[in-house]
Amino acid sequence: MRLLMLEDDPILARLVGSYLRAHFRLDIVNNIDEARECIAQYNYDVVLLDRNLHGDDIGLEVIGDIKSKNPATGIIVISAYDSITDKIEGLNLGADDYLDKPFDNDELLARIYVQGRRNQALPQLNVMGLVCDTNAKTIEYENEAIALSKKESNLLFYLLQKKGQIVSKDELLDALYINPQNISSNTIDVTIGHIRKKLPVSIIKTIKTRGYTIE
Repeated sequence: MRLLMLEDDPILARLVGSYLRAHFRLDIVNNIDEARECIAQYNYDVVLLDRNLHGDDIGLEVIGDIKSKNPATGIIVISAYDSITDKIEGLNLGADDYLDKPFDNDELLARIYVQGRRNQALPQLNVMGLVCDTNAKTIEYENEAIALSKKESNLLFYLLQKKGQIVSKDELLDALYINPQNISSNTIDVTIGHIRKKLPVSIIKTIKTRGYTIE
């Protein structure tokens, strides 16, 4: 999963960031403008938001940006504003969870995984006659199974998870490989070429200079 963390405390960002990077791909920003730039550029599975940024209660302002880009993105507000009124405000604005400061890293990790499961828990999809079971990772067409390699299956189901969104090659590399910096972006093109040859219908659309999508 790919996460974004909006946190203006450099010590907290460093400590929590170090912990989370052992589990996820993580981007950290410390202000609203940088957060909006990242949200516009990447599709995040989970976003962690601090409410109070540089003395102002403005962190919740980016919830609308996140949900308009991808309604499935999980949002966890992390804040010292811990009254019931504060929590209700955050949840009513579209946050999916609210965690008080100070917090335990293991609890945060568990909450992130909950949001990630919700993001990925898609029902069985039917795309142009292809029956795609996202839990079993199987694909059938006219009641016949279609065999894909593990690499092909992971790539296809990631695109299905992001159905309706344009997914860049960089995002696919980040999502599918442990060390994406060591993998050529041409690997994505080749794998998609193999998938297209195996599928009886064309469901993956190329968006020039931007990436791929399943509509």
